[in-house]
Amino acid sequence: MKAAISDWEQFASRYGESDTEEFSLSRLNPGDVLRVVTEHTNYLFTVASNREVRLQCSRADRPSGNVRISGCGFGFSHAFKPGHLFCGGRMEFTFLRNQKLTRYRTTSIQAIVHRQQAV
Repeated sequence: MKAAISDWEQFASRYGESDTEEFSLSRLNPGDVLRVVTEHTNYLFTVASNREVRLQCSRADRPSGNVRISGCGFGFSHAFKPGHLFCGGRMEFTFLRNQKLTRYRTTSIQAIVHRQQAV
């Protein structure tokens, strides 16, 4: 428990001192594409509706299909910011696996690229 608190404190301190921008998931609209690059994987999300997105992944051992992006966690702690993503954080999303809602948390986000649907 002490290690998780220390991890969170270190992350929060660095995050507070940085000029890291947050990406609000409320900016997503149907048809938009969101690419999230982590340490090991590229996640490509295509927005289907306000709550559902379709995930394609660069690795076969990662989830794919319909998911819901929850937000971003701070390091390895339980601290979480719903509805937002930011570099250095760990994106969290949920999906159905064998009819059971499953939570997935990525490694640290390196880049976030949002492409809006042409109006």
